[in-house]
Amino acid sequence: MIPAEGNTPKLTIEKFADGAIACLKFIGTIDEAFEGKKLGTSTAGEVLVVDLGAVKKISSFGIREWVDFISTASKQVRSVVLIECAPKVVDQLNMVANFAGTGRVFSFYAPFKCDYCDSEHRVILQVDKDLETLKSMKLADRPCPSCKEAMYFDEDGATFFSYVLGQPRFELEPEVANFLASKLNYVVSDLNRKLRIDKLIDGTTTYLRLVGDLERGFPREKLAEGLEGTVIVDLVSVGRIEPAGAAEWRGFVQMASPLVENLYLANAPPAFLEKLASKEDLGAKAQVVTLTLPYSCNSCGTTQGQTIDVAEHYDVLKFATAPELRCTACSQALQCVAGETLMALLPALPKPAVNPQLLKSIGMLRERAQVAPKRPSLKSSEQPPIAAQPRASWVVPFLASLLAVVLVAGGYLAYQRFAKSNDSTSAAGKIVNRSAETRPAWIVADAPGTAACTDTPDKGISCVGISTLSARQDDADDESTDAAYEAVANAIAVRMTDAKWKAAVPAIYASSRSAKLDNLDRAPDLTSARRDVREARHAVAVALRASGGSAIPATPTGRYWEELDGGSGKRYLSFAQITIGATELAKLVDAYTASGSALGATVVPAFPLVAWRYPKVERGAIVTALASGPIQQAGVAEGYVVLSISGRDVTDGPSFAKLASDEHAALAQHGGSLRFKVQTPDPAPREFVSKVAATVPETHEGSGKRPGKPGNSKSGTGNVNVWDKFERSPKASRDDPNQ
Repeated sequence: MIPAEGNTPKLTIEKFADGAIACLKFIGTIDEAFEGKKLGTSTAGEVLVVDLGAVKKISSFGIREWVDFISTASKQVRSVVLIECAPKVVDQLNMVANFAGTGRVFSFYAPFKCDYCDSEHRVILQVDKDLETLKSMKLADRPCPSCKEAMYFDEDGATFFSYVLGQPRFELEPEVANFLASKLNYVVSDLNRKLRIDKLIDGTTTYLRLVGDLERGFPREKLAEGLEGTVIVDLVSVGRIEPAGAAEWRGFVQMASPLVENLYLANAPPAFLEKLASKEDLGAKAQVVTLTLPYSCNSCGTTQGQTIDVAEHYDVLKFATAPELRCTACSQALQCVAGETLMALLPALPKPAVNPQLLKSIGMLRERAQVAPKRPSLKSSEQPPIAAQPRASWVVPFLASLLAVVLVAGGYLAYQRFAKSNDSTSAAGKIVNRSAETRPAWIVADAPGTAACTDTPDKGISCVGISTLSARQDDADDESTDAAYEAVANAIAVRMTDAKWKAAVPAIYASSRSAKLDNLDRAPDLTSARRDVREARHAVAVALRASGGSAIPATPTGRYWEELDGGSGKRYLSFAQITIGATELAKLVDAYTASGSALGATVVPAFPLVAWRYPKVERGAIVTALASGPIQQAGVAEGYVVLSISGRDVTDGPSFAKLASDEHAALAQHGGSLRFKVQTPDPAPREFVSKVAATVPETHEGSGKRPGKPGNSKSGTGNVNVWDKFERSPKASRDDPNQ
């Protein structure tokens, strides 16, 4: 816990952390005493969750410090999630530009009032499940918790919901939802998360990673079927455990034990230990090799789950005592804050007989499972459908893309079906017609709706896009083409080495891209999921062709299609290939990182993948750094995309620098307004205005007077109608007496 300095701190910040996820809970008043930039710089991890439910007030100077914090923190992590935003916070989100930085609001409180008992209350809303209600701009009356009479929403919906409705739609990543629901016993609301199972085979070892809640639908039969050798079940992302889910888990252990040599349970969370780690639950084969205990650091105020090696610390655990550990941040002693019930269970755990090398391999297997293509979640009531390759939502998009390229290039395609050139069937059905007798050699996979790039011998790239199943061939061709172009853009992003570019640009589109692709992975037959991905890929393709110039082929290098009969009528599966040579690829990387600076702003060209979030942005300049100057004073923030300056289009970084400098210099002659059309997190572009004061004294032709010399105090106009020359109103006439 970090209190603000002083005898009676106005603001307290509680810190929680677990692995790559950190949570900061703000309690009290945010004012000038809050050192925002300092806290933001110290932020670390993949995801930052910010709890603002207990914020009572934000002063004007506090807003300044907050914006410094959120801007700095956004650069330190991959994504920021704001939860339980108090009404005071929602007000600032609606009024202050860049108040959320690159963060997304997942939940917030709406104020309600009861006139019967004159009381005020708050109702929490989530942007995922309450979106349709928010769009109506109205909230229904609810029973007052105090008097049970009807209380009403005490705000104007159009104003109060404006920011939340303007942000891109998203869902919590499973790991983040699990962090809130189970690791810290911290519940945003009813996080009903369906179980997902990642499976990876490594030699004689089978690795299973469970992500989500254990409930009645746990597929024990399907999961146990075919298991053999050594099986590792990673429980790090297990959330709630329902009674029915616990029963299904016990059934799985009983079914798997006779089939396998070893059944190791890794990273067992407290909830699992309390409900499913008794001797009867573990049976003859299951062994808990690592578990998670919550620890707190009194020095730096951090609470986080620590992974405990059961074999290494068995002599301590058997006495219901937690191992002594030190904080990785400040090296001070940690204090275990696990409850007595949990600690009392530890002595009953058997000492596992495990090779130390196995523990090292668990982390490696988890990383491989996160970046390798995965099957959809198994459900007990249905067979796993053949679907698009899921993308890893937990890995930084660039790393995932890079690994995907390496894996495909190396021939490793886990859980993906290959189609041989002489096959009469594909993963999507029976082939009844095709555009060529055999599949081209550049096709190495046939998962609908996916795209991937491989390196070519000349150090260029070959990117292949695959359509989803379509009723029309031309429709499928268009979709595969857009997918291939989008893959090219992603391959360019992977090759970026400029640190400032990587810190600023991916933050704009990464969460939108990941969310839409994940939705397609989870529900490939859902029309809305397919439409969202298809429209985004098309927008990226348009932007890439518009900004890439001659380095981008106008049409695909290769095409191929198949007509399929999958039992529900004829469908088409189309493939498109786009190749980029090494020279062109290097030029594209250089072009998209070419920066420009003017009026305190440093920018780079708008990158095509930004279209995942802003589909209408084809050209422009992304603000990557801001110093004091006219652009910052106008309210433009880092991460915004400048589209035009005083009506003139911005095409890239250098054009921004020239336009901004030229327009500012021209206005400085007599003063005026410098106008910027900017794409902000709002859906529609906004106009920002910077007032430019005159720096050169004006002289009028024919006055007979030079600046700095004595002369007649009256200045003429040289027979020029001043009313015509300077800001003539369209409603005024030439006979206006003021001219």
